[in-house]
Amino acid sequence: MGVISWVIFLFNLNAFSSDNTDILLRAMKTELDVSYERLRDAEKFPLYFMGYEVWDYSGWWVDSNLGGITSENKNNNRVMVCDMRIGSRELDSTHEIKSDSSEDDNSKKTDISFLALNDYDAIRMDIWELTDKTYKKALNRYIKVLTNKQVSAENDDKSGDFTLDKTTDVFYQKVTEENINEEGIKELIKRMSLKFKKYDFIINSSVNFSKDNVTRYIVNSDGAQIVEGRRKYQLSYYVYSKNDDGTDLSRFKRYDFSSISDMPAEKDISLDIDKSISELKELLVAENLEPYSGPAILENKAAAVFWHEILGHRLEGHRQKSDKEGQTFAKKVGQKIMPEFLTVYDDPNLESYGGIYLNGHYLYDDEGVRSRKTLLIDNGVLKNFLMQRSPLLNFNYSNAHGRRSSGYMSVARQGNLIVSSSKTVSYDDLKKMLLDEINKSKKPYGLIISDIEGGFTITRRNMPQSYTILIKYAKKIYPDGREEVVRGLNMIGTPVETFSKIVATGDDYDIFNGVCGAESGWVDVSAVSPSLLFSSIETEKVNKSNQKPPVLKPPYIGEDRTQDKENTLFN
Repeated sequence: MGVISWVIFLFNLNAFSSDNTDILLRAMKTELDVSYERLRDAEKFPLYFMGYEVWDYSGWWVDSNLGGITSENKNNNRVMVCDMRIGSRELDSTHEIKSDSSEDDNSKKTDISFLALNDYDAIRMDIWELTDKTYKKALNRYIKVLTNKQVSAENDDKSGDFTLDKTTDVFYQKVTEENINEEGIKELIKRMSLKFKKYDFIINSSVNFSKDNVTRYIVNSDGAQIVEGRRKYQLSYYVYSKNDDGTDLSRFKRYDFSSISDMPAEKDISLDIDKSISELKELLVAENLEPYSGPAILENKAAAVFWHEILGHRLEGHRQKSDKEGQTFAKKVGQKIMPEFLTVYDDPNLESYGGIYLNGHYLYDDEGVRSRKTLLIDNGVLKNFLMQRSPLLNFNYSNAHGRRSSGYMSVARQGNLIVSSSKTVSYDDLKKMLLDEINKSKKPYGLIISDIEGGFTITRRNMPQSYTILIKYAKKIYPDGREEVVRGLNMIGTPVETFSKIVATGDDYDIFNGVCGAESGWVDVSAVSPSLLFSSIETEKVNKSNQKPPVLKPPYIGEDRTQDKENTLFN
């Protein structure tokens, strides 16, 4: 990825105030003031907090396949959610309802409203309708909470439901649009997608471009008035094939940037595509690896995904409180949980790292709290959790990680998760250390894992609290230094054991930019890590299809489209 920087906004946080000409903000604030004043004591149980959040979207998406445009879409809309808390900070309508059935507690889901775009009275009408629906729902849920408390065991953590800190910032900066050459971009992705047409082993491929401009509006009864805009672009490509044994194989790459001037050069994209095609061809003839336990290197970008999945989710504050969660690290604050040469923090303030754009950047979280750097692990010792405005025992304040997408309540989520190391060596030296580990363990080979598609981690205690990392490209490395591409493996394990196996890191930091789906919907995230050397990891076989590749070659190859004998149905 080329050097990318975020250049949209130069913020002076004390210089902005709300723009009274903004019809949407004025309608939200007026309706909030009226509704909160009249509803706070309307029933026996008080409404003690209320807020609105609106996502004002505009976007353009275009897809290309084999030199043609396959789809194109433009979209403008506004989506709103309403937050209400009935009861008190100690116990309110958002409190977890304990039940053996997950369907009995959908507290993270909220109603949404699609707002009118530019009419003040129509916007207020939409807000009024959503407010009424949300109030009745919150009141009904609070009654269920009170009933459930009478028949359920107490939580170990009795810290209440809402933090004491208040969000009173006033901030105004809408997104700034760029004029982009849409026809030029379409021609670019058509040229890039045409490159896949030369290869008969490619079953499917695409090149995609998207432009997303989003302005979030947040107002609440604490006094917050936040308007924060963000502009981002993404260019990506995908190429897919299938092995004779039914294993699905693919390569994928995405480029994220905030200004069209930072889009990678066409020649760089073209070289990346050539490399991905070459890797896919290698995977088609690669060995299907048997389950493995032994030394490995997890290369930098893959390691960043590893930290996001395996550590980040287990440090989200709400997971330390719920009795449904495994609470892996809930009672380990002040204890060493990984090697002392590792330090971990999350800093949504960062717009870039090493000149590269960070997808997890924001100035305010979805609860209106100003973002800040949060030290999570200091020299291997657990110090803090990712916090929203739901307190934990000994953690009574948010550190601005309450996040969500429209239709959900905020929960603690990651932003820019960054892992730093005080025990670094060059990547070449890290490979030499891997060879030493292979010899020490008397294993026939080790692994170098270069690319991960993603993964999933199970944090709830009613299931094995393990993780699975989906490996897309890896190599065996033999004691003599020979390397050989392998396929068909996932990395598995449990976090406490896995962290203890990290013995060194590279000095080659890289970035994972992506989106993460959890209880509060999909949010943009980033993670930064150097390459990691493990004394031992474990892998398992991947799930695969029972279907063979297509019988005939793609139609653009020509009339002689019969596959090789080994690919036919009758082999």
